[in-house]
Amino acid sequence: MERRRNARLDINLQCRITSSRSGDHPWIAVTENMSRGDLLVSVAAEQIAGISPNIGDPLLVEIDLPANHAFGRKCMQCQTTVVRMASGRTGNLQIAMRIHKMRFQDSAQAGVDLLSDMEPRERLLM
Repeated sequence: MERRRNARLDINLQCRITSSRSGDHPWIAVTENMSRGDLLVSVAAEQIAGISPNIGDPLLVEIDLPANHAFGRKCMQCQTTVVRMASGRTGNLQIAMRIHKMRFQDSAQAGVDLLSDMEPRERLLM
């Protein structure tokens, strides 16, 4: 039985996930698909080892949008709640979330320069 409320789009964009469990270091993830009210992301299991979210936990997700010369760099900030978690085919953790609020903002306001947030060793892995 299909339980989805809205059509999903396959969108693969880099994002940051902030949780009360992640502390000062957001988890770097990639979106897998998204609808008007739901989001599925994939996170490397080693990033969240021992501190993975639980179902019902609130998460703040900042999705980096492709650059546009007319508008500059923007990100989509989503306030979400975890509804499901599963291991992906590549060993990553897939986190399904329900979106409660969404807003668009300048990337500078979100503090989104991913490379400056990453340790030099992590930059080499990209």
